[in-house]
Amino acid sequence: MGQQRSHSEDPFPSSEVQKLLSAFIDRYRFSSLGELLKGIIHNLNGSLQILSMQMELLQRMLAREEDKIQDQVEKCLGQIDKFKGILDPLIQKGIHDEQDTPQPIHLNELLEEELSLLHHNLFFKHEVLVHKDLSSPLPSLKGYYVDFSQGLSNLIQNALEAMENSNPKELTLTTRVRGNQVLAAVKDTGCGISEEVKPNLFKPFFTNKGGRHQGLGLYIARELLTPYGASFQYSCQKGETIIEVSFPIKPGVSRQA
Repeated sequence: MGQQRSHSEDPFPSSEVQKLLSAFIDRYRFSSLGELLKGIIHNLNGSLQILSMQMELLQRMLAREEDKIQDQVEKCLGQIDKFKGILDPLIQKGIHDEQDTPQPIHLNELLEEELSLLHHNLFFKHEVLVHKDLSSPLPSLKGYYVDFSQGLSNLIQNALEAMENSNPKELTLTTRVRGNQVLAAVKDTGCGISEEVKPNLFKPFFTNKGGRHQGLGLYIARELLTPYGASFQYSCQKGETIIEVSFPIKPGVSRQA
Protein backbone atom coordinates (compact mmCIF):
# COMPACT_ATOMS: atom_id res chain seq x y z
CA MET A 1 0.00 0.00 0.00
CA GLY A 2 2.80 2.37 -0.88
CA GLN A 3 6.11 3.13 0.71
CA GLN A 4 6.23 3.19 4.49
CA ARG A 5 8.73 4.76 6.85
CA SER A 6 9.20 4.85 10.58
CA HIS A 7 9.75 8.24 12.18
CA SER A 8 12.97 6.90 13.73
CA GLU A 9 14.75 7.34 10.40
CA ASP A 10 14.56 11.13 10.73
CA PRO A 11 17.30 12.85 12.78
CA PHE A 12 16.43 15.37 15.48
CA PRO A 13 17.47 18.99 15.03
CA SER A 14 20.44 20.46 16.90
CA SER A 15 20.37 20.46 20.69
CA GLU A 16 19.59 24.17 21.05
CA VAL A 17 16.78 24.07 18.52
CA GLN A 18 15.48 20.91 20.17
CA LYS A 19 15.34 22.66 23.55
CA LEU A 20 13.41 25.53 22.00
CA LEU A 21 10.98 23.20 20.29
CA SER A 22 10.49 21.17 23.47
CA ALA A 23 9.59 24.33 25.38
CA PHE A 24 7.18 25.28 22.61
CA ILE A 25 5.53 21.85 22.70
CA ASP A 26 5.04 22.06 26.47
CA ARG A 27 3.11 25.30 25.97
CA TYR A 28 1.32 23.96 22.90
CA ARG A 29 -0.12 21.00 24.82
CA PHE A 30 -2.55 23.37 26.58
CA SER A 31 -3.24 25.89 23.83
CA SER A 32 -5.84 24.13 21.69
CA LEU A 33 -8.90 25.65 23.35
CA GLY A 34 -7.81 29.09 22.18
CA GLU A 35 -7.71 27.88 18.58
CA LEU A 36 -11.35 26.80 18.87
CA LEU A 37 -12.65 30.15 20.09
CA LYS A 38 -13.14 31.78 16.69
CA GLY A 39 -15.49 29.07 15.45
CA ILE A 40 -17.26 28.77 18.78
CA ILE A 41 -17.89 32.52 18.97
CA HIS A 42 -19.28 32.47 15.43
CA ASN A 43 -21.70 29.65 16.27
CA LEU A 44 -22.75 31.11 19.62
CA ASN A 45 -23.28 34.56 18.13
CA GLY A 46 -25.64 33.19 15.48
CA SER A 47 -27.66 31.27 18.04
CA LEU A 48 -27.74 34.25 20.40
CA GLN A 49 -29.15 36.51 17.69
CA ILE A 50 -31.91 34.01 16.94
CA LEU A 51 -32.71 33.64 20.64
CA SER A 52 -32.79 37.39 21.09
CA MET A 53 -35.23 37.85 18.20
CA GLN A 54 -37.45 35.07 19.50
CA MET A 55 -37.55 36.59 22.97
CA GLU A 56 -38.46 40.02 21.55
CA LEU A 57 -41.26 38.43 19.54
CA LEU A 58 -42.42 36.53 22.61
CA GLN A 59 -42.51 39.75 24.60
CA ARG A 60 -44.80 41.37 22.04
CA MET A 61 -47.06 38.33 21.91
CA LEU A 62 -47.59 38.28 25.66
CA ALA A 63 -49.95 41.23 25.34
CA ARG A 64 -52.05 40.04 22.41
CA GLU A 65 -51.54 36.52 21.04
CA GLU A 66 -51.40 34.07 23.89
CA ASP A 67 -52.18 31.12 21.61
CA LYS A 68 -48.82 31.54 19.83
CA ILE A 69 -46.72 32.01 22.94
CA GLN A 70 -46.08 28.31 23.48
CA ASP A 71 -44.63 27.95 19.99
CA GLN A 72 -42.19 30.79 20.62
CA VAL A 73 -41.21 29.38 24.01
CA GLU A 74 -40.38 26.06 22.37
CA LYS A 75 -38.22 27.81 19.78
CA CYS A 76 -36.34 29.62 22.55
CA LEU A 77 -35.82 26.38 24.43
CA GLY A 78 -34.50 24.84 21.21
CA GLN A 79 -31.88 27.58 20.96
CA ILE A 80 -30.90 27.01 24.59
CA ASP A 81 -30.43 23.31 23.82
CA LYS A 82 -28.24 24.34 20.88
CA PHE A 83 -26.13 26.43 23.25
CA LYS A 84 -25.70 23.39 25.48
CA GLY A 85 -24.73 21.24 22.50
CA ILE A 86 -22.00 23.72 21.57
CA LEU A 87 -20.65 24.18 25.09
CA ASP A 88 -20.78 20.62 26.46
CA PRO A 89 -17.98 19.18 24.24
CA LEU A 90 -15.83 22.22 25.03
CA ILE A 91 -16.39 21.76 28.75
CA GLN A 92 -15.49 18.08 28.51
CA LYS A 93 -12.31 18.85 26.60
CA GLY A 94 -11.36 21.44 29.20
CA ILE A 95 -11.86 18.87 31.96
CA HIS A 96 -9.75 16.28 30.12
CA ASP A 97 -6.96 18.70 29.25
CA GLU A 98 -6.62 19.85 32.86
CA GLN A 99 -6.10 16.33 34.23
CA ASP A 100 -2.60 16.24 35.69
CA THR A 101 -2.29 12.49 36.19
CA PRO A 102 -2.25 9.63 33.64
CA GLN A 103 -5.74 8.47 32.70
CA PRO A 104 -7.23 5.56 30.75
CA ILE A 105 -7.34 6.63 27.11
CA HIS A 106 -10.21 5.33 24.97
CA LEU A 107 -9.20 6.18 21.41
CA ASN A 108 -12.65 5.90 19.87
CA GLU A 109 -14.17 8.30 22.39
CA LEU A 110 -11.24 10.67 22.02
CA LEU A 111 -11.57 10.75 18.22
CA GLU A 112 -15.32 11.33 18.46
CA GLU A 113 -14.65 14.26 20.80
CA GLU A 114 -12.13 15.77 18.38
CA LEU A 115 -14.59 15.48 15.50
CA SER A 116 -17.31 17.09 17.59
CA LEU A 117 -15.08 20.07 18.32
CA LEU A 118 -14.15 20.39 14.65
CA HIS A 119 -17.75 21.29 13.82
CA HIS A 120 -16.74 24.79 14.91
CA ASN A 121 -14.34 24.81 11.96
CA LEU A 122 -16.38 26.12 9.03
CA PHE A 123 -14.20 24.45 6.40
CA PHE A 124 -14.63 21.08 8.12
CA LYS A 125 -18.33 21.60 8.76
CA HIS A 126 -19.34 22.61 5.25
CA GLU A 127 -16.80 21.06 2.87
CA VAL A 128 -15.42 17.82 4.32
CA LEU A 129 -17.15 14.45 4.15
CA VAL A 130 -16.23 12.28 7.15
CA HIS A 131 -16.06 8.50 7.25
CA LYS A 132 -15.54 6.58 10.50
CA ASP A 133 -14.42 2.97 10.78
CA LEU A 134 -13.83 2.64 14.52
CA SER A 135 -13.33 -0.88 15.79
CA SER A 136 -15.06 -1.68 19.07
CA PRO A 137 -14.20 -2.65 21.67
CA LEU A 138 -10.63 -1.37 21.79
CA PRO A 139 -8.22 -1.93 24.69
CA SER A 140 -7.66 1.28 26.60
CA LEU A 141 -4.27 2.95 26.69
CA LYS A 142 -2.88 5.04 29.52
CA GLY A 143 -1.36 8.48 29.56
CA TYR A 144 -2.02 12.19 29.78
CA TYR A 145 -5.20 12.89 27.89
CA VAL A 146 -3.93 16.20 26.54
CA ASP A 147 -1.00 14.48 24.83
CA PHE A 148 -3.19 11.97 23.00
CA SER A 149 -5.77 14.64 22.19
CA GLN A 150 -3.25 17.10 20.79
CA GLY A 151 -1.26 14.44 18.97
CA LEU A 152 -4.23 12.89 17.16
CA SER A 153 -5.82 16.29 16.59
CA ASN A 154 -2.65 17.32 14.76
CA LEU A 155 -2.91 14.29 12.47
CA ILE A 156 -6.50 15.23 11.65
CA GLN A 157 -5.62 18.88 11.14
CA ASN A 158 -2.75 17.90 8.84
CA ALA A 159 -5.22 15.92 6.73
CA LEU A 160 -7.67 18.84 6.58
CA GLU A 161 -4.91 21.23 5.49
CA ALA A 162 -3.89 18.82 2.75
CA MET A 163 -7.43 18.94 1.33
CA GLU A 164 -7.89 22.71 1.27
CA ASN A 165 -7.42 22.91 -2.51
CA SER A 166 -8.47 19.36 -3.44
CA ASN A 167 -11.63 17.67 -4.58
CA PRO A 168 -13.15 15.51 -3.29
CA LYS A 169 -12.52 16.33 0.36
CA GLU A 170 -12.97 13.11 2.33
CA LEU A 171 -11.54 12.36 5.78
CA THR A 172 -11.52 8.78 7.07
CA LEU A 173 -10.67 7.80 10.64
CA THR A 174 -9.94 4.15 11.38
CA THR A 175 -9.06 2.27 14.56
CA ARG A 176 -7.99 -1.35 14.81
CA VAL A 177 -6.25 -3.89 17.01
CA ARG A 178 -3.34 -5.58 15.27
CA GLY A 179 -1.44 -8.09 17.38
CA ASN A 180 -0.36 -6.29 20.55
CA GLN A 181 -0.88 -2.85 19.01
CA VAL A 182 -3.78 -0.42 18.87
CA LEU A 183 -3.78 1.47 15.57
CA ALA A 184 -5.32 4.79 14.62
CA ALA A 185 -5.19 5.88 10.98
CA VAL A 186 -6.12 9.18 9.33
CA LYS A 187 -6.77 9.12 5.58
CA ASP A 188 -7.32 12.14 3.37
CA THR A 189 -7.95 12.81 -0.31
CA GLY A 190 -5.64 15.82 -0.40
CA CYS A 191 -2.47 17.00 -2.07
CA GLY A 192 -0.46 13.86 -1.28
CA ILE A 193 3.19 13.62 -0.28
CA SER A 194 5.77 14.60 -2.85
CA GLU A 195 9.13 12.85 -3.18
CA GLU A 196 10.77 15.97 -1.77
CA VAL A 197 8.60 15.86 1.34
CA LYS A 198 8.82 12.14 2.11
CA PRO A 199 12.28 12.17 3.80
CA ASN A 200 11.30 15.27 5.79
CA LEU A 201 7.71 14.45 6.69
CA PHE A 202 8.18 14.50 10.48
CA LYS A 203 10.84 17.21 10.58
CA PRO A 204 9.91 20.62 12.01
CA PHE A 205 9.28 23.62 9.76
CA PHE A 206 9.05 21.52 6.60
CA THR A 207 5.84 21.75 4.60
CA ASN A 208 4.65 21.65 1.01
CA LYS A 209 1.36 23.39 1.85
CA GLY A 210 2.80 26.91 1.87
CA GLY A 211 0.96 29.98 3.09
CA ARG A 212 0.20 30.08 6.80
CA HIS A 213 1.21 26.47 7.42
CA GLN A 214 4.32 26.21 9.60
CA GLY A 215 5.20 22.55 9.15
CA LEU A 216 5.01 21.67 12.84
CA GLY A 217 1.86 19.54 13.10
CA LEU A 218 3.31 16.10 12.41
CA TYR A 219 6.52 16.87 14.30
CA ILE A 220 4.55 17.87 17.41
CA ALA A 221 2.27 14.83 17.10
CA ARG A 222 5.33 12.59 17.10
CA GLU A 223 6.92 14.39 20.04
CA LEU A 224 3.75 14.13 22.12
CA LEU A 225 3.01 10.47 21.37
CA THR A 226 6.39 8.70 21.16
CA PRO A 227 6.80 8.76 24.97
CA TYR A 228 3.92 6.27 25.01
CA GLY A 229 5.66 3.87 22.63
CA ALA A 230 3.89 5.20 19.54
CA SER A 231 5.34 4.55 16.09
CA PHE A 232 4.32 6.23 12.84
CA GLN A 233 3.99 5.00 9.29
CA TYR A 234 2.57 6.53 6.16
CA SER A 235 1.47 5.49 2.72
CA CYS A 236 0.63 7.60 -0.28
CA GLN A 237 -0.88 6.82 -3.64
CA LYS A 238 -2.72 8.98 -6.15
CA GLY A 239 -5.56 10.80 -4.46
CA GLU A 240 -5.05 9.21 -1.04
CA THR A 241 -2.69 9.65 1.90
CA ILE A 242 -2.78 7.61 5.11
CA ILE A 243 -0.85 8.38 8.28
CA GLU A 244 -1.01 5.63 10.88
CA VAL A 245 0.08 5.67 14.51
CA SER A 246 0.32 2.48 16.54
CA PHE A 247 0.48 2.15 20.32
CA PRO A 248 1.51 -0.82 22.47
CA ILE A 249 -1.58 -2.10 24.24
CA LYS A 250 0.21 -1.77 27.58
CA PRO A 251 2.44 1.28 27.07
CA GLY A 252 4.57 2.83 29.76
CA VAL A 253 3.91 6.40 30.80
CA SER A 254 7.13 8.34 30.64
CA ARG A 255 5.95 11.96 30.53
CA GLN A 256 6.06 13.77 33.85
CA ALA A 257 3.26 16.05 34.99
